[in-house]
Amino acid sequence: MKFALSLFFLCVLAGFSSCEVAKLAQVQMKPIALYDVMPAADTNAIMGFKAVSIYANTLDNSVWSSPEKQCVNLSKENKIVFEGTEALHVKWDKITGGCNWIGIGFGWNNWQAKDFSEIVDLASIQMKVRSVKGSFKNFPVAFAIEDYTNVQTYYGFNASLASGVFTDTAWTTVTIPLSKFPFKAKDADVSKVKQLIIQLEADGDVYLDAIKIVKNEK
Repeated sequence: MKFALSLFFLCVLAGFSSCEVAKLAQVQMKPIALYDVMPAADTNAIMGFKAVSIYANTLDNSVWSSPEKQCVNLSKENKIVFEGTEALHVKWDKITGGCNWIGIGFGWNNWQAKDFSEIVDLASIQMKVRSVKGSFKNFPVAFAIEDYTNVQTYYGFNASLASGVFTDTAWTTVTIPLSKFPFKAKDADVSKVKQLIIQLEADGDVYLDAIKIVKNEK
């Protein structure tokens, strides 16, 4: 009541008519708590690019492997995971199986085209890798980005991409900067990225998890 009277006298002094004062008196003020905060922003997005999760927890129809079962087997792993509830188990032997080419792929974001135009120089593909048994230094794979014109750009693994030796007791981080892929030389369309391919060489037996696109560290 005191607030309404004060508002009335202030409006009169300011030259408002009685009708205008009545309208002002009907305005309802929404209380705001002292500690109300704005919703958190999407911290995973990079320059507006939101399709950062390539693999997390689900072996769905966006994940594939070569059909030659004598050379490669891709399955889900529920016991040894880096995060979430499900990792991938990849076991392969290209030589013994007699295969010319084998690999696995990820058409993440439901196979929709992904636009890398603004993030090629700012981001990397990152994944967690763990040996099933024993340890090794060389990860016999090559990584490829394929666009929707079917152009594939490859970059082979080297030790500088890994955070350390691959063991069966801990997860090793592999980080591949997008700028390492020869997009310009291959005339790739980075605005219409289709999938990530991991080409498998020689033989190996590993768990993979938390495959994502991350912002480069400065």
